[in-house]
Amino acid sequence: MSRPGPDEMRGTSPAALLAPERGIVPFMGRGRELAELRSWVRSREPLALRLLCGLGGVGKTRLVLELGRRLRRTGWTVVHVPPGGEVAAVSAVADARRVLLVVDDAASRPGLPAMFDALGTSRSRGRLRVLCTARTGGEWWRRERWTSRLWAGRTPSVSEMALDPALDRTLDIAFDPALGLEVERPDDHRALLEAATTRFARALNRPLPRVRFQPEPEQQLRALDLHATALAMVLDGSKDVGDPAAALDLVLDHERSRWAISAAGAGLAPRAAEAALATATLLGDATDDGIRAALRRAGAEPAAGRTADAVTWVRGHLPAVPPLAELLVARALAASEELTAACTRDLAPEQALAVLSFATEMTLDRPTAGRDITGRLIEAAVSALPAERAEDLPALTRVTRRLPRSSGPLAVPVLDRLTHRVADLARAAGDDAARGEALTDLGVVLIAEGEPDAAVGVLQEAVGLWRGHAWGDENRHRPALCNALNNLGTGYLAVGRHSDALAVQEEVVALCRRFPPGDRPWADAEHACALLNAGISYTELGRVGEIEVAQRTSLDIYRRLAEGDPVRYEPRVAAVLGNFEALTESGRPEDALPANAEAVAIRRRLAAARPEHLGELAWSLGQLGTTLEALGRYEEAGVVLVEALELQRRLAKENERGTRADLAGALSALGALYSTTGRADESLRLEREALEIRRELADEHPDRYLHYLAHSLSNLGVTLARRGRYDEAVLLEEEAVAIRRGLASGNARSLKYLAQSLSNLGVRYADLGRFDEALRPTQEAVDMLRRLVREQPEKYRTGLAEALANLGATLLDLGRAEEALRPMREAVVMRRQLVIENPDKHRPDLALALSNLASALSAVGDNVTALGHAQEAVDMRRRLAADLPERYRSELERSRAVLARIDAAIRNPTSAR
Repeated sequence: MSRPGPDEMRGTSPAALLAPERGIVPFMGRGRELAELRSWVRSREPLALRLLCGLGGVGKTRLVLELGRRLRRTGWTVVHVPPGGEVAAVSAVADARRVLLVVDDAASRPGLPAMFDALGTSRSRGRLRVLCTARTGGEWWRRERWTSRLWAGRTPSVSEMALDPALDRTLDIAFDPALGLEVERPDDHRALLEAATTRFARALNRPLPRVRFQPEPEQQLRALDLHATALAMVLDGSKDVGDPAAALDLVLDHERSRWAISAAGAGLAPRAAEAALATATLLGDATDDGIRAALRRAGAEPAAGRTADAVTWVRGHLPAVPPLAELLVARALAASEELTAACTRDLAPEQALAVLSFATEMTLDRPTAGRDITGRLIEAAVSALPAERAEDLPALTRVTRRLPRSSGPLAVPVLDRLTHRVADLARAAGDDAARGEALTDLGVVLIAEGEPDAAVGVLQEAVGLWRGHAWGDENRHRPALCNALNNLGTGYLAVGRHSDALAVQEEVVALCRRFPPGDRPWADAEHACALLNAGISYTELGRVGEIEVAQRTSLDIYRRLAEGDPVRYEPRVAAVLGNFEALTESGRPEDALPANAEAVAIRRRLAAARPEHLGELAWSLGQLGTTLEALGRYEEAGVVLVEALELQRRLAKENERGTRADLAGALSALGALYSTTGRADESLRLEREALEIRRELADEHPDRYLHYLAHSLSNLGVTLARRGRYDEAVLLEEEAVAIRRGLASGNARSLKYLAQSLSNLGVRYADLGRFDEALRPTQEAVDMLRRLVREQPEKYRTGLAEALANLGATLLDLGRAEEALRPMREAVVMRRQLVIENPDKHRPDLALALSNLASALSAVGDNVTALGHAQEAVDMRRRLAADLPERYRSELERSRAVLARIDAAIRNPTSAR
């Protein structure tokens, strides 16, 4: 929503004192940010743009007001551009030599593209700075780069900066408006709270209350939270204020009490007055006609002859700060379905755009824990937008830029439908640029809707359109081409075309090296995305040595971008951190653990504020659980994987088709853990459900899901074997081997899984007494893994140790004990080293290898050596069974039987022979 200008300031209520334009509280706590902005303003570039990001209430407007105050004292022309006056502001300063244009709430400015176009034709003689504020950049900011003529033939300097909630805790200069001078003041929460309380008490002519609340040192409070806490304490006298994050609710409660009294004087009933205020705030039209329309829509009928008074009252009580406005609307609409319907019915196009802008801000900064009404508002507003004529396309395109896919679980389907409408209209009536943008968006939506094959064709067309534009003006259109290529790479990944995906990702990396310095925000975003996805491609193609470099470079870039726009880029930081799970696959789970844990922490915080991040949180939990399992920390892994599955089931209820693959992954991960830890019955239930989903997915998209189907087949086979159901288990493993042979022919990464399935298949044949058949796949697995270990020992040595152990057991079953000793001894040596590195994970495998080696040694008559190995295996399994009796009790009994047999052979060698 656009903030009122100085001439519109409302001063009839205590809450109006919160408006940053009033400057009631001394400016403090932003010395570092102010110094950074002053340095940017004074840089040498003739034209520079900066986006200042921060959620509502962190102090963006107050900071730029203070910047403007200080710059005016040094001869700068500072203009706070009003909504609708963007182009006129550029013309008005054409002759000034040092100019700062401030565009507050830039994301909601339809005139911003025209303003940038005007800047492109301006011939300013000095330095011109444009400072835009917004809660986040998002698509609307990025796409200004290739839609505006400002970048035609030139590259102005562009930068981003974030305003964190936390204030500086160092000494800084504060401006005290009451004294009219600058003073030094320590910038901590309590100092700001005391200063605000003093100023509010003076402004309201009320006694100064005692500041009783002491914020927690680690609590991330917005400046507005502290101001609202101070105001609530002044209004409540000696009453303590609890959580400062909820202080704005207390301020609104005070306002509502005042409205109940003052509205009557304007001919309005209290409830009707509040409904009218909420409606007028949502629709954003503070003209007389706009407020009268809001009164009618809210059903607020003033007393006879009092309409003018009612209009004046509503205008005088409109909330002065956006977070308070959003809180008012959220509470009023959540409490009344009738008012919600009235506010969303029969919206004119300009009203629909206003509602969309307001609701989008609310999705980024949820004002209340009550019923979420943002999805309802967005759906109603989008439905009201015309989409039949060519002239409708610009407004619709602006909406798709304004609503990122992370708008929320209720808004995303609306955005998807709108994207289809825009693409249809762009095909019919748009130019090449409009079609390229619309088709790029459509491709992303088709991937999310589970139609990756269709998405690839659409994205290829979009890339072709942008290549044509880049041919004519590469610098201007390079960002759009990189964006389309990155999305095409995602489409290729979705259909299993990993080599094609890597080719376009590498092309983007090469293109990003050609961006001029002023384009760093756009170049960095596309570069980091390409590297992130290249890491996935390298993983799928088995190019493990290149994964970590790509991921770490991507992480560094995204961390830097998140410093400028955390709302947009923190989720990307978490995504890269999660992909460090590849280190677990490479045999380095201890290196993956810190990254996976940080990803969960970031996404848990994001999901607490915005539920649309729940799917990402579930994914990160699954990655963390896998890493913990690889470290042998089974109990912790179980807790994490159960939470991941619960989240995936919840999400599947909302979007069954779109989340089936993720649900299957969560089922499979927990099922495998339960199988490992002896909970076979629970494992069977989970793994069968995962297998059923993956069969369906593989039927629909074999290139993408056959790998996962084979994984489920093999896992279920292992679990069935642990339950003694060998006939069923061998059929599943045979199917897994057949699938993996086909995959391995075109993907080196699949060789590891083929070797694993071959080794498992040999064990399954041995379980059925088919020892001759068991030898061939077991030997093939060993040979294959020996080759892989030579290339990447850390990744494949665990699998080789298992295959060697299985080969030795098979040879022993065939009565070839002498031949069995060599692979068995090699397996024991390897597993001893693995136990040193990760005892919890590898001790069970070492116990098995020792017990089998003892049996082989006894078979060749070396019972004395065998006894030591057998005793070690019993001791090891006794400790394991104490922790997990269901999993290891039967194995302990088998080791005890081996030990007893060897001991008997030593005591009575004649009988043993």
